[in-house]
Amino acid sequence: MNNKLKTWHFGIDNDKLVELVLSGKKTATTSIYDENDESVIGEESILIFDNEKKACITKTKKVIITEFKNIDEKLSILEGEGTFEEWRKAHIEYFKTINPDFNENTKVAFEIFEVKENLIEQRLELARTISKTNRDIFGDIESIEEINAGFNNSIFSINGKYIIKICGDSKKEKLFDTEANFYKSNQDNENIPILYRYDNSKNIVPYVYEIIEKINGQSVYYHWYTMNEREREEFVKELVVVLKKIHSKEYQAYDWSSYIKEKVLSCFNQTIDMFNEDERTIILESLEKYDEILSDNKFCLIHNDLHFDNILLDDNNSIKLIDFNDSQVAPFDFDLRLLYMSVSLPWKWANSEIDPLQKPEDYQNLFEYIKKYYTELKNVKYLKERMTVYWVLDDFELLPRFRNSEDKERILINCQKILDSFKNEKWLK
Repeated sequence: MNNKLKTWHFGIDNDKLVELVLSGKKTATTSIYDENDESVIGEESILIFDNEKKACITKTKKVIITEFKNIDEKLSILEGEGTFEEWRKAHIEYFKTINPDFNENTKVAFEIFEVKENLIEQRLELARTISKTNRDIFGDIESIEEINAGFNNSIFSINGKYIIKICGDSKKEKLFDTEANFYKSNQDNENIPILYRYDNSKNIVPYVYEIIEKINGQSVYYHWYTMNEREREEFVKELVVVLKKIHSKEYQAYDWSSYIKEKVLSCFNQTIDMFNEDERTIILESLEKYDEILSDNKFCLIHNDLHFDNILLDDNNSIKLIDFNDSQVAPFDFDLRLLYMSVSLPWKWANSEIDPLQKPEDYQNLFEYIKKYYTELKNVKYLKERMTVYWVLDDFELLPRFRNSEDKERILINCQKILDSFKNEKWLK
């Protein structure tokens, strides 16, 4: 039933306000009145975190449609956000960003709600059940805390030493199989967490779950902006050593170009209405160059989601990689594509807290350091063009879902770069 309810979130500071709702300190919200989107008394909906994880089910108790100036101190207390004057100032500033014409006489909808179900508590009950059944790993259960990360998965810290990861979407269970296989293939690698148990029987809880070592540390995003260039280069040098261990085993080759082209074409066909005739021609002509660009490959097992949020520095300043549910057999350079993109878009995979501290100038040498220490890249034909192709793929995979104009424009720019590179004499050698 929960999946059929509509979801909602706050316009700003969402996660902070969700916590206030869950603690009972916030039972109302104010929005600019929209006659086409009226709340209904008794209506239930799901309040979500920024990462779209469900926090609770709320039920509308009362809706007051009035001019903003009529919201008094008594009502503002229900919003649980500082003094009345602080509340007024914050709302005026926010509403003006939405509608520059907003003023004291603008109509607003003041909605009072209650929490009907705490969905975090429901997820915690699953973790408690799993913990009780796996005491051979945990010993006495001293603490269970949900980690507000991930989209399809529920993640819990047990005793501050272990992680329980539960697959909340049955369509994503194969990804858990993939991750478990990656752990098994790298069980002697000290740079990845230990997998203690993988259970897909659904005997304990009706979900697939895994128990892994908890890495105490932070993602590289929290360190990179504080490093000087010497420290950044040294970090990349150590990271390359870690990646080479994972990439060391060779696997059977397959038609890499066809694989990439099929994925690009599938997304292109889903979004073809977004492109005019000339733009479609640029995309399709660039696809004709993939066979040559992607012809030289060394296949190995790769992480496949390698960005700084999945690379941690633990308490001993050692590199640890996490999240392997996208791992696959592919050319080793494909594992480096997100780091290549980070030079231009360093904030893309950062969370909202650390995002503002990611600056392009801090990343300008990142891929140069990778090429310097991953010397096998020197033998990859058309390395720059391959990275461009991978970037087209990455943007195209996002386009059907978000239909973002920036992704579209970057696709066209990169497709044109591929065509321009092909005109160069080096392609004729």
